[in-house]
Amino acid sequence: MKPTRWDSGRESRIVESFSRRVRSYDKHAHLQKAMAERLASLLPSPLPDTVLEVGCGTGLFTRHLLARSVRSLVLNDIAPPMIDRLREEMDLPENSRIVVGNVETSRFPKVDLIVANAVFQWLQNPEETLARLAGRLSPGGRIAFSVFGPRTLAEFRETGSLESPALLFPFARWKKILQRAGFQVLEGRSEIRKVFFPSALALIKNLQQIGAAPLKMLEAGGLRSLIRKYDAAFSTPQGVYSTWELFYFSGTRSGP
Repeated sequence: MKPTRWDSGRESRIVESFSRRVRSYDKHAHLQKAMAERLASLLPSPLPDTVLEVGCGTGLFTRHLLARSVRSLVLNDIAPPMIDRLREEMDLPENSRIVVGNVETSRFPKVDLIVANAVFQWLQNPEETLARLAGRLSPGGRIAFSVFGPRTLAEFRETGSLESPALLFPFARWKKILQRAGFQVLEGRSEIRKVFFPSALALIKNLQQIGAAPLKMLEAGGLRSLIRKYDAAFSTPQGVYSTWELFYFSGTRSGP
């Protein structure tokens, strides 16, 4: 897989989007919370001594690490306001370390476990980045992460003729990326969820509140048209639905 040409503008847009929604993210990130709970079930027990969480955000998954009395924790996120919010909301161990920056360019210490909840779809060079992360693992080190699949928000994207701002690779491709990056895949799971909202407008507002709505790609008239078409095509007695495809992986570093 050839590295993608680096897009600094894309990185800036991601930082801006999540930074603007730091106060509303936890309240509206219901699916990400559910993903965190399921990802936690893939963690080794007990946790190894040193854990790196990339894309920690406001701490949805960090809570699961703290609940297991992690000994040494390294936290990373691309958006400084997210880290600030995390510090406000939870007591971190004294030996915690914060690394603010893009996981694809940041430098990390050696660790025993790397975790990431709903993060890797934002990578520009996933194989290269995962290979770099493999290099930061101690021998026998582990990785566990969740990520979105290509059926995620398919109705929304098709109705609005939108491209996803994230990389929505199929399950087999993520597995191959892991293997090429130097990991042995221990476990892989996938699931499909239907999430219901009162209306298409409510769905869009939810995406806005978690910093994931690509509405700058739409003119005002296009947005109204999308809402009208979506309500007409995907309404049920329970409201309009959206599909989410979720993948979960765990692996260990290959070789010495």
